[in-house]
Amino acid sequence: MHIIASPAESRGGALGLLVGVGLAAISVALQRLLYRFVAPDSYQMLLSAVAISVMYAGFRSGLAALLVAGAGKWFLFLRPEHPLQVADWRIVVRFLLFLCLGLLICWLGQKLHASNRKLKVLAGMLPVCAWCKRVRDEKEHWQQLEAYIHDHSEAEFTHTLCPDCARKMGH
Repeated sequence: MHIIASPAESRGGALGLLVGVGLAAISVALQRLLYRFVAPDSYQMLLSAVAISVMYAGFRSGLAALLVAGAGKWFLFLRPEHPLQVADWRIVVRFLLFLCLGLLICWLGQKLHASNRKLKVLAGMLPVCAWCKRVRDEKEHWQQLEAYIHDHSEAEFTHTLCPDCARKMGH
């Protein structure tokens, strides 16, 4: 799997990991605090910590949150008395499903960050020549409108004639 760092990760990987660990610790503590009101096999708070970590600090942060939340869930809520003796295999299956969902959230968040980095948006005012319609770029060079938009966005151009121009040209 190719991992692309988010802006927060590229500025400081330790900060992203700290965000993930912190959010997971908070979610585990909240679940422990609300244990009487939340089902013991509830994973919503833990998965939300993973999702928030991924969205704001990137893949590695989400992975750190998943590992801390998973360890907290297992050792504080699910662990049987004897490590090799699991009373209910449904608990293990739900826990493994939690881990799979957490990994999926991390992967989707990483894909979202990658696509956001690829997205090019034109914004602001463009200086366009009133006569030839060329655009002045940031280096003070004049270039065709189509070339400028192609270079600064994902747009592709195709040319045709509008009805008025087609009539003027005799088509």
